[in-house]
Amino acid sequence: MKKLALIVFMLTLITSCNTEPLDPAIIEGGGNTGGGSSSESSDLTLSVYNLDTEISLVFFGLPIETTTNSSLTISNNKIVSGTHALSANGSPSENENQVIERNGSGQIVSDISVNTSGVTTNETLINYTNGVISSITYDYYEDDEDDYTYNFTYDGNTITRIEVGSSISTVFTVDGSDRVIKKESFDGEFSIQLETIAYNVIGNITSSTTSGEIDSNTIYQFDNNLNPLKVVYSDNYLLNFLNDDYSDEIGGQIAQFLSTNNWNGASFNGTVFNFNLEYNSAGRIISRDIAYNFGPELSFEFNEVFNFVN
Repeated sequence: MKKLALIVFMLTLITSCNTEPLDPAIIEGGGNTGGGSSSESSDLTLSVYNLDTEISLVFFGLPIETTTNSSLTISNNKIVSGTHALSANGSPSENENQVIERNGSGQIVSDISVNTSGVTTNETLINYTNGVISSITYDYYEDDEDDYTYNFTYDGNTITRIEVGSSISTVFTVDGSDRVIKKESFDGEFSIQLETIAYNVIGNITSSTTSGEIDSNTIYQFDNNLNPLKVVYSDNYLLNFLNDDYSDEIGGQIAQFLSTNNWNGASFNGTVFNFNLEYNSAGRIISRDIAYNFGPELSFEFNEVFNFVN
C-alpha cells in the first residue's frame, strides 16, 4: 500500500525519504509551504526544497485522494533532514520528521522517521561492502507486512537485487557514466517488467520505455537552465533506485531529480503535458507546478518551491 502512488506514476518521492504508511484500512498517498528565494544571484546553493503532492484516483471503484507535504533541509548540497505530512480522504495528517545519518565517506547509512510524539515509526538501514551497497533493510514498526530486506550482488555493469523471502529479483544496468540505463525484474527466471532509459549528450533523460506488467512510452523535455536538484540527488546516486519497488518506473525520478536541466514537460504515451516553471532574473528555478489529468479516475499535481542561501 505504501507505494501505490509510485506504481501509478514514475516518481516517487523520494527514495531518500521513506515515510510511515497511512492506516492500512485506506490507501496512502498541495499547497506550497513557502515561497522561492527572491535572490537574483546565480551562485547560491539550494537550502530548502518543498514538494507538495496531490493524487486523486479510483482504486477498484473506491475514490482515493491523498496529499503529501514535504520539506527537505539541505546543507552543502546534501539532504540532512526533512518533515513530511501525509493524509488520505480528508483524514488528519500524519506528521513525521526524517533524520538521515551518514558514514565517514558521506554515504547514507540510515533514514529514520519520527512522529510528533517522538516515537520512531520506521527506519531504513543501508549496509556497504567495499564502498558499494550490499543490503538495505526497511522496518515499519507498526506492521511487519511492509518490512523488507534487499541484498545486492555486482557483476560488471549490472547490479542484481534479491528480496529476502520473495521470488522476485531486479537487475539494474548502468552505462560507462554509471547512469542507470535499464531496470528489469524477474519472477524466478521469467521477466515481468522491463524499463529502458535513454540520455542525450548533456545528461538529460530523453525517453523511458516500459513493457511487461506496465506498458508505457515517455518522452521528456527540459529547459536550458541548470537543475539545482541534480547535485543534491546525485549524492548517493544509486540509492535513489536500489531501494524502490520492483514495478516502480525510474524515468520520472531521473527527469525530476537527476537531469542536467529543469524538467518542463513530457509526453506519456502520446499525451503531452507542459509544466509551469518560474525563474528569477538569473535563470534560477524558484517554483514548478506539474499537473496531469488522465480523466476522472486518475489525476495528480506536484508543486515545488526552491529556496537558496549564500
